[in-house]
Amino acid sequence: MAEIHGKINNLKTKMLPPLLMMLGGAVALVMCLIRRVEFIKMLVVLLITLFCFAVIGTIIKCVVDRFNMQNSYEDYLQETGAFTDDGDLMQK
Repeated sequence: MAEIHGKINNLKTKMLPPLLMMLGGAVALVMCLIRRVEFIKMLVVLLITLFCFAVIGTIIKCVVDRFNMQNSYEDYLQETGAFTDDGDLMQK
């Protein structure tokens, strides 16, 4: 899906927030097990950690996507034939 200005998002960043969330949750769980934290406290710590890392992952995903969308792909799209000679997008 190319926009009018030829900017596309070709990164696969959809899995970044869940991956970061699960990694942070695993580290928190291991730390709780090493410190022998009570079960209820461990669940609370894990829930808070998962939420925080999900938010952090979403923020990182948005920053990476915004940075990628600033790149202009007009040269690439013109080579592949998605643009006409005057710079307009070709309609399918």
